Amino acid sequence: MITIPVLTLSAPSLKLQQKALAMYWSVPQVMASRIWRIATTPMDSKAQQKEIHSMIAEKQTAFIQSIGDINSQIIASQITLAHEWMSDWQRLMLGNYKAFNNFGIQLDQEANKVMDKGINPYAKTVKANKDRLSN
Repeated sequence: MITIPVLTLSAPSLKLQQKALAMYWSVPQVMASRIWRIATTPMDSKAQQKEIHSMIAEKQTAFIQSIGDINSQIIASQITLAHEWMSDWQRLMLGNYKAFNNFGIQLDQEANKVMDKGINPYAKTVKANKDRLSN
């Protein structure tokens, strides 16, 4: 009999997945609203120019924020994992042969933190635009 392993997501992984999915569903709505606004306003109007410039500026801002947040979290995660690694080595030297059993879980948690920091500025921007454009 063949058994299929069940994949269970940790709470941080599930939260990250939900955030990405919410952004995935909101982006086409925001794009359609913006394109419609730009297409239905007079050419070279202040409203049209403002919307175009805000589209560009918010992407630049989200990108810069994302890169900064990712880099900060990578450093924090490396420090956390280095401490855990050293603690696991100490436990192993003291005879605990299961010292490294949870290191994969800790690595997964830190990777989720990095990915969350990367997606968060984009998700916030998309949500803010969706709320603004739905009025």
